[in-house]
Amino acid sequence: MVVQAIQYSRFGDEEVLDLVNIKSDSLKVNQVRVEVYAVGLNPIDYKTFEGAKPLRFLSFMTKLRRPSRWFESKASLFPRGIGRDFAGVITEVGEGVSRFAVGDKVFGTMISDPGLGTKRGALATEICVNESEIVLKPEMIDMTHAATMGVASLTVGGAFRRIGLNSRDTVVISAAAGGIGSIAVQYAVAKGATVIGIASKKNAEYLKSLGAIPVSYEENIKKALLSASTTPITKFLDCYGSDYVRLAFSLGLKGTAIGTLVPSPYVMIKGAQFTGPRHSTYDDFRTLAEMVSDGKVQLKIDQVYNFSLKSVREAYRSLKMGHSRGKKVVKVRD
Repeated sequence: MVVQAIQYSRFGDEEVLDLVNIKSDSLKVNQVRVEVYAVGLNPIDYKTFEGAKPLRFLSFMTKLRRPSRWFESKASLFPRGIGRDFAGVITEVGEGVSRFAVGDKVFGTMISDPGLGTKRGALATEICVNESEIVLKPEMIDMTHAATMGVASLTVGGAFRRIGLNSRDTVVISAAAGGIGSIAVQYAVAKGATVIGIASKKNAEYLKSLGAIPVSYEENIKKALLSASTTPITKFLDCYGSDYVRLAFSLGLKGTAIGTLVPSPYVMIKGAQFTGPRHSTYDDFRTLAEMVSDGKVQLKIDQVYNFSLKSVREAYRSLKMGHSRGKKVVKVRD
């Protein structure tokens, strides 16, 4: 069977992406075949096909831990698929699979080592994924919204577990109006924490609607943060990068109380927590799905694109510009 997929054969901007026809993969042990209905886009996607320096740094660190990978040729990196989050229907079950059956509606994300750790991609009409990368989709969540939950569930669940978020905390979240940040805000609020969200002034009312105290990055952030809440700031989750980890340290927080989704040598040297899916568990899939089903977390869709090369390139071009509320989704089939 012929599968349509978005791939790239060199690092670069969205113009390196191509829509190609490939052969259907054979199922491995503990895998299922999924007919893809929708794919949620994440910043990690374009950082991967651009070959971003932080991801190359993580790949270098992985090779230090796994010396056999030094013998991989550069050519073996390509071609590569793109996209991680997806929702769809299982059409075939492989040997060893125990939790799923043909016809099950599922959502999930393709999991890999930090960095440039996988050649697989969710932006395809059909994919083969591990049983550990999917969970049953609740009936009340449609495919488009379900496709936004994979990375978010593992990222937020893993990050808050790593920094030990609890109901007594006052947590600052940067990029709080974005696809991951807006879910992190609601997740923390649902856990009973006081949340201060950093975003642009135009997103202030939106953050209030999510339950956060808004602070604009267009002002003196440190001063604004210190005056935003009557309780001391105890935790910080950086969903953007740049100088936010330095800001967190300037607030008097220890590295164990600071989580960031963006790796850098500075973060590791100073002892802040590079976190996210690497500190997640399988139950994090279910936790977010339950929060969405119970109305504790609203999934905001910024825009839906069709499954064409022009449209996918446009989607990533827009995603890189930032300043969007919620997630961008590619609809593969109705």
